[in-house]
Amino acid sequence: MTSSEKPTPRSPTRSAKRRAEKLDNSRPLDQDGELEAVDIQIAANNADALGKGGTSVFARSFGVLEYVVRIGRPVLPAEIADHLDLPKPTVYRMIEQFEALGFLYRPFSSRRISVGPRLNDLAFDILRYSVQYAPRRQILQGLVDEVGETCNIGTLEGSQIVYFDRVEATRWPLRLNFHIGSRVPLHCTAIGKLFLAFLPDAKRAALLKRLDFVPHTAHTLTTPAALEDELVRIRHERLSVDREEYLAGVVCIAAPVFNARGEITAGVAIQAPAARMPVADAYRHRVALIAAARALTDSFVTSRQSD
Repeated sequence: MTSSEKPTPRSPTRSAKRRAEKLDNSRPLDQDGELEAVDIQIAANNADALGKGGTSVFARSFGVLEYVVRIGRPVLPAEIADHLDLPKPTVYRMIEQFEALGFLYRPFSSRRISVGPRLNDLAFDILRYSVQYAPRRQILQGLVDEVGETCNIGTLEGSQIVYFDRVEATRWPLRLNFHIGSRVPLHCTAIGKLFLAFLPDAKRAALLKRLDFVPHTAHTLTTPAALEDELVRIRHERLSVDREEYLAGVVCIAAPVFNARGEITAGVAIQAPAARMPVADAYRHRVALIAAARALTDSFVTSRQSD
């Protein structure tokens, strides 16, 4: 090349593609390499999509995650490809990248894909943020102010209930080792039994198969028949009561919170010592509890409609 000649600029798209192809043929061995491969592949695919006027790779990637989350069960890559009308190689490539980042999970002996730990953590962080900095936190605080007892909001994660908000009563705080992020069982807690009562039949059956019915107290329901009778009652009353079933001396009453599709998405609960709120007395908070649950349901519906 003479001094008067200038090098031809390389196309960013072509360069990204070449680097992606090299990385695809020789998979990186460390985590940083995995992240770089994902970034380069996304850049190349995005350039392709934008150049062809099609949907961007980001939209397609989120479509994959959304489908896996909403279907509510492990799915085959072919199902995802059919649902999103995407080529199977593209879906397999996305799944591999999301697996590497922890957003999706595939057991070694299975071809089915499910939600990964990092996506679970992200969902929980979003719930916690939305409650802490939105009217939902005010609804919970208002319930505490009205009934004078500690209140929780919890949701289903895996086969446990996780608390994503909690407000202690200032008059007499309930000194328990519970905090935002605490996990409790399904079969012996008020919110847990709510989810078992209102989940779709197939999902409830799958959860019930995995229950070990550990007797946490003398009042814990320890047989499928006893729990099923309880779930029938809960569906009828639309309230769930923990009669010292998880912690001796602690009573809890809970009501369901639904989303815009009418699916149970959370439970709101009042928790107090049995000496101050025996089971029969817990129902005196019924009106305030149901009003708070409806207000929380309205907040989920409103936020969904405004999306």
